[in-house]
Amino acid sequence: MTKPKDDPLLLNGLRSGNAEACAELIHGHYETVYRFLVHLTRDVHQAEDLTQETFAAAWQRIATFQGRSTLATWLHRIAYTKFIDGQRAERRDTSLREHATTSPTLPVDPLANALAADEARRLYRALDELDAADRTFVVLHYLQGLSYSEMALVLDEPIGTVKWRTREALNCLRILLGDEDSNHAASKTAELGPIS
Repeated sequence: MTKPKDDPLLLNGLRSGNAEACAELIHGHYETVYRFLVHLTRDVHQAEDLTQETFAAAWQRIATFQGRSTLATWLHRIAYTKFIDGQRAERRDTSLREHATTSPTLPVDPLANALAADEARRLYRALDELDAADRTFVVLHYLQGLSYSEMALVLDEPIGTVKWRTREALNCLRILLGDEDSNHAASKTAELGPIS
């Protein structure tokens, strides 16, 4: 699937500090960035905060956007960096936060309508059991619909590594879903995305 090119008028508006262009950027990408961060953090409040930080950082850094990727990929990179920075800060000062022992409920999204509720819960539980790195690869590719080359830009990894890590993460997800569902898991994961 070919990603649409960014609108040059929007880019010019953003670079000139036009508030309407900023609103258009947020309107066009907020849900995608938020959903990505919900899957990474598994915390809707933290995802909301990081999404706001992502767009604030994008607005401040728009002059540095060189167009080597789409705005969507660039925003994913900023969001991922915000997530990693948050993880580092959390590790430095774990006494300030209590770690929840259960996974938070994900917000209602089109997945709930596309799959039976029980299957969706099983899939999300398995996704939650993946380690953070593997979950990131599955979320970026299958839920966010990013290509391997876009993922390589977001994660700052070689494309071959991205392909291999995505395949390994999907294999881990298959194992978590159970051997009897291993073939079914790939098709169900593919049904998860891209959700845009």
